[in-house]
Amino acid sequence: MKALLLDVKTLLRDSIYVKEIHAKQLDEEFHFHNACEIALILKSSGKRIIGDNIEDFTEGDLIIMGPNLPHVSYTSNIDSAKVHALVVYFHPDWLAEPHLNSVDFIGLRELFEDLNRGIKILGITKKKVIRSLFKLKDSKGLQRIITILEILDIISKSNEYVCLASNGYANSYSHKDVKRMDKVYKYVMEHFTEEIMLEHIASIANLTPTSFCKFFKTKTNKTFSNFVNEVRIASACKLLCDDNLSISQICFNCGYNNLTNFNKNFKQITTMVPSVYKAKVKVKYN
Repeated sequence: MKALLLDVKTLLRDSIYVKEIHAKQLDEEFHFHNACEIALILKSSGKRIIGDNIEDFTEGDLIIMGPNLPHVSYTSNIDSAKVHALVVYFHPDWLAEPHLNSVDFIGLRELFEDLNRGIKILGITKKKVIRSLFKLKDSKGLQRIITILEILDIISKSNEYVCLASNGYANSYSHKDVKRMDKVYKYVMEHFTEEIMLEHIASIANLTPTSFCKFFKTKTNKTFSNFVNEVRIASACKLLCDDNLSISQICFNCGYNNLTNFNKNFKQITTMVPSVYKAKVKVKYN
C-alpha cells in the first residue's frame, strides 16, 4: 500500500483481493486507488484521514471506501509494536448499470453514493459484517463475490453507519499533490505537540507560505490551522479518557500553550468544553 496512486486491479483475482496485515506499525502513505476498500482494524490505534475527515481509530474500527478516495492511517502505539488488520479490495464490476438502476437496487445504489465519502460501520451491523469478512478471507472464487454482495446487502439495509468525508467531497489530487500532502500530514502527525511554524511547513511542501495556505485550503476545504487544531483536539479527546491526567496537562500535551485557547478550540470542534466532555466519557464507561 505504499504506492501513492495504487492500481489495485493488477492485484485482483475474481475482482477481489484480501490482505491480512501483521506489522509493527502502519507505514502507508497518503494515497488513493481505483478499487473499493474494506478495512478492519483488529489490533492497533491511531489517527486516520479520509478525504477531508480526520479522527481517531481503534481496535474494532471498520470502514468501507469507494474508489479514488484519498486516505491514510497513522498508528500511535508504536511502542507496543503490534498491528493486525484485514483489508479487502474489490471492483464491483459484477454489478452492471441495469442492476444498479433497477428499483430493487435503490438501497445499494444509495450505499455506493455514500461510499464515495467513506463510511464507518457501527453496532450490530458491524458484528454481522465482521463475521462475513472472516468468511470471505477463507473462501475462494464465486463464493467471495457472493460474500461481498452479502456484506453490501447487510449495510444497504441498515442505518448503522456514518459518512466520513463531507457531503459533496471530491478528489482533486494529482500525483504531485498527493506526494506533497503526504509530507505535510506526516510532519503534523509527528510534531502536533510542538509549535508548527507556517514558514517551515510551507518549505516542507516546497511552497511559499501564501501559496501553501491557498493550496491546503483548496485541497482540504479547511485552513491549515484548523487542520492542526483538529489533530490536537482529537488527541485531547483520547487523553481525556485517562483519569490520571488533568485538563491543564492534556492542554500542554496536545501542543497548546494556554488553557483559554485550548478550551476555545475544543468547544469549537466538539461543541462542549473539556470538563463536560471528560464527565460524559466517565459516565459512559462507568
